[in-house]
Amino acid sequence: MASVRVAALGDIAMGTNRAFDIGGRSILIARTTHGVFALDNQCSHALQPLEGGKMKAVHIFCPLHGVRFDLRDGSPTGNITKMCVRTWPVTLADNDILIEMEL
Repeated sequence: MASVRVAALGDIAMGTNRAFDIGGRSILIARTTHGVFALDNQCSHALQPLEGGKMKAVHIFCPLHGVRFDLRDGSPTGNITKMCVRTWPVTLADNDILIEMEL
């Protein structure tokens, strides 16, 4: 695992999410009042991007079918899918968002 700088904290407005290409993988950074989270930018149900999905507290909703995923561990809620979305550890250092991931 390597620590990778994704963006400056100011690049992600509070209450929004944005995808970044990190080593050929689309990683979604979500910033809520509960923290900054990183997860694969792909719904485990329909394999669609999660970027732009509505967020509430520590959850993101897939823009296509509304599947709700916990930003902390990627676990889904409901019956549409039981497959988690992969999450990545996030640290903040000097106003930078860093994630720990395999390259």
